[in-house]
Amino acid sequence: MRAIPKGTVLSYSRVAVLAGVPGRARLMGRLLRGTRLPWWRVVRADRTLAEPVAEVQRRRLAAEGIVLKGARIPAANVLGVGDGRLLRALRRAR
Repeated sequence: MRAIPKGTVLSYSRVAVLAGVPGRARLMGRLLRGTRLPWWRVVRADRTLAEPVAEVQRRRLAAEGIVLKGARIPAANVLGVGDGRLLRALRRAR
């Protein structure tokens, strides 16, 4: 989670894949509750924010320079598992 660069997001399903538990996106959401990790950088696969924390999440993302287009995160701010920005951040985090 800490490896997700500021100003970018990953989907719950991508976080699950990186955590070694593919198909467990909902588990990732439950695990993020109450943590000090940057949970606001994790969004739904359709690039929308999760209720009931959507407003807090929107403010935290805006502080990092992400402005929603309608109800969605702009595609340019979403990292894919093979995205070079994420891979570099993961290497630095190890």
